[in-house]
Amino acid sequence: MEPPEGGGVRKKTKGVAAAPAPPAVASTGDDVLGDIFLRLPDTATLARAALACKRWRRVASDPALLRRFHSLHGPPPLLGFIMSEPPPRAFAVRGPDRLFVPAPTRGNPHHRAAAAAADFDLEDFAAMNPRSGSVIDEWLLRGYDGGRLLLSYGFIEYEQLAVYDPIARTTYLVCRPDIMEFDFEFVKIHYALLADEADASFRIVGAQFWNGRVRAAVFSSRTDDWAPLPFLRAPEPWRMLDGMRAGRFAYWQSNTRLHCWCEDVERSLVLDTTTMEWTLIQVPFPKKESYCVADMAEHGGLCLVASKEQVVQIWAHDDNGGWVIKKQVSLLKQFGLLKKLRQDEWMKRVRVLAVKDGYVYMEFWSIRKPHSYLLVLHLETMNLRVIANHTTEKYRGPAFPFFMTWAPPLLSPADQEERLLQGD
Repeated sequence: MEPPEGGGVRKKTKGVAAAPAPPAVASTGDDVLGDIFLRLPDTATLARAALACKRWRRVASDPALLRRFHSLHGPPPLLGFIMSEPPPRAFAVRGPDRLFVPAPTRGNPHHRAAAAAADFDLEDFAAMNPRSGSVIDEWLLRGYDGGRLLLSYGFIEYEQLAVYDPIARTTYLVCRPDIMEFDFEFVKIHYALLADEADASFRIVGAQFWNGRVRAAVFSSRTDDWAPLPFLRAPEPWRMLDGMRAGRFAYWQSNTRLHCWCEDVERSLVLDTTTMEWTLIQVPFPKKESYCVADMAEHGGLCLVASKEQVVQIWAHDDNGGWVIKKQVSLLKQFGLLKKLRQDEWMKRVRVLAVKDGYVYMEFWSIRKPHSYLLVLHLETMNLRVIANHTTEKYRGPAFPFFMTWAPPLLSPADQEERLLQGD
């Protein structure tokens, strides 16, 4: 295990060895440039090269090149964590503050430069997309996936959405779903963003609870339109959080942690994004425990990763359709540094943020203190990375790891057609 690294940047070396050279591609022009891009050491370097000029951006944004680049370089690296205060309650007049905690780059200057140049404060985005008239007169962060942020402005029937790439600083504006038979106009919608990193397309799933049903619609950037999804019956009361991506699944927690008057069970609404089929699951542990949904092929697919008294638990379905613990990791017994942090700084709580590519991303925090430690645990090797979050204010709302990705610019179908006609 490594000692704590880094720290937070509020609102707001050494060289890296090149990757093995791929087989050479064709002869001249864009093919040669693409071959050079494939030899770059990492995604951050590719992103910086793509921003140099229009031609480089076009070649670096080719979906075929990106698929080959990702196959050569593996999963995108962790750039940092986005933390936020809890979502605004009724009659709020300001949005929650945000915090970006960069992950130390371990000598990679390109990652550090990418984190420093990214628009995590949304200042550039807000300047390009001004709005006025809402009670909370600012864009709110609603979700994340594939290096893109899902933002919203306004409430209920006046809501507008935007998908924003803080690295490339490109935006795709989306109207709130207007499907009359689903009565979306007067009921709050909870969204999940599903990004395709290979071709920059994305989907937004909007779900709402009304009269014993979960009703939903999905927006596709490929068609530039919303389409209804089958409804699902769900017991009351249901108070959803915004959705999160977990592999091929998207899920919405029932938010019992923030509503003490809810029933004594915690549920998650899960959508299989390949079949677009719903599942409503009841978690096999008491409500208010921190957990997330995960897609883990080694445990049969749909899993739950929870924390109980500094013990990470992986739950999977058994042969009878129930839940069984497949693996447990006692963080205090396994890692002496965490035991020391618990004793010296009263860090007692573990919040599970996400699971991706065999890593569990967590926050180790104390109810008494604002600062915390962000944990990155590899489940196979048991290697633990500890990143210090030296904030002086509490950020106990939605939080997630942000990965360094590069994809084609966000373009609407009309923009894509015009780009093809112009040969850009």
